[in-house]
Amino acid sequence: MSSHRNTTDSQPVQPEPHEPDVGRRHKWDVLPKLVALGDRDRTQKVRRSLWTWLVVVVIAVSVIGLSVNWMLVERKPQDPVESWLQSMVDGSSRQGLATFSTGFGYSGASALPNRAYRAAEGRIDRWEITDVQTNGDSGAVSAKVWWADGEVPEGHSQGEEHTWSVLKEHRTGPFNDSWVLQDHESATLSVISPGTSAITINGVNQRLSARDRAAADGSGGLWTWEAMPGQFVVDLPQNGDYILKTPLDPVTVQLDDPSSHEVTIELEPSPNLWEEVDQAIAEKIDDCMSQNSVAPSDCPSSQRWADGNVPNAQAPESPMATPTTTASPTPLEAPALGSSIENVEWELVSRPSLWLVPDEDTGSQLDWKASEHSAAQARLTYLEDGRRVEETINFPVHVNVTSDGSSAEITVNLD
Repeated sequence: MSSHRNTTDSQPVQPEPHEPDVGRRHKWDVLPKLVALGDRDRTQKVRRSLWTWLVVVVIAVSVIGLSVNWMLVERKPQDPVESWLQSMVDGSSRQGLATFSTGFGYSGASALPNRAYRAAEGRIDRWEITDVQTNGDSGAVSAKVWWADGEVPEGHSQGEEHTWSVLKEHRTGPFNDSWVLQDHESATLSVISPGTSAITINGVNQRLSARDRAAADGSGGLWTWEAMPGQFVVDLPQNGDYILKTPLDPVTVQLDDPSSHEVTIELEPSPNLWEEVDQAIAEKIDDCMSQNSVAPSDCPSSQRWADGNVPNAQAPESPMATPTTTASPTPLEAPALGSSIENVEWELVSRPSLWLVPDEDTGSQLDWKASEHSAAQARLTYLEDGRRVEETINFPVHVNVTSDGSSAEITVNLD
């Protein structure tokens, strides 16, 4: 008996789709949208936070700026006078001159360095405000002043009273109105210099730059500084190439003296420059005396022979020759071309003392030369065709010196 198999039973049965699978696919589709919404929220929160911090920082900076401005601006009528007087006590030249209004008393010249002012004698030692009077935007402030013992300027006395006028300046911005000294001129200290690289004021080096000159005069000119009350001594740096030809009297700026003070510097060579020039001359002469030529370049030379052992057409007859060291000298005939010159020796006999004088050809106080009041003398010996010849050579010592006080250019010529 045969059996019949249903072909449809052999086919795999496909499961029907279930609802849970559809839900999972829907959730995965929604997830990116949720992430995007979360990022957007976080971005907005960060932006709000940044704006909040920006506002806080702006407010904080404004408050700090206003506070600093409030502390620095002269609020009371006596404030500029107190700052002015205290800067004298402290030796603070720059801070003291800063108390002037740009419209009242500020000349525009450079202020003396604080170091130079602190070293000044004649500054007040203490002060005391005695009276303050105001009338609207103007006022008058009185104070007593005292000096250190032994430093009271001529014409002044301890505890004397002075009065300064003040003015209230109205400026743009909150809390910017301030009181300033009115009609108060600063004194000036001017130095006329021939162009030295530096001077000293109260022992403090002050470089003289050409671009800082108030007026030019060749390499020199006029340098000006604003000076506060006190005494100022102008000099030249120690161990430099110059000293003052005539010492300068101290400049005294009085407490109530806004005048201009001027000093002129005149130079003369210092012992250091004399020594440096003398050493340069000695080195040049030593170099020439060490040569083994009868006519070395830039040096004294033989009267009989030129460079290259060429006979000198104007050779004098004064040199003497000796066949040996024991024989008597005999006069020499004129030099002949082709003669043998050997064993050349130079020896310095004497040289004039050094005396530096101004170089009148240039007219500059920075240019000097050696006085040629007498010549130097050297002895030249050599063998000419086996005979010993001795010449006495007189030669000049030409010296030119240029120095700005800190560096010297020295030229020495012996021919």
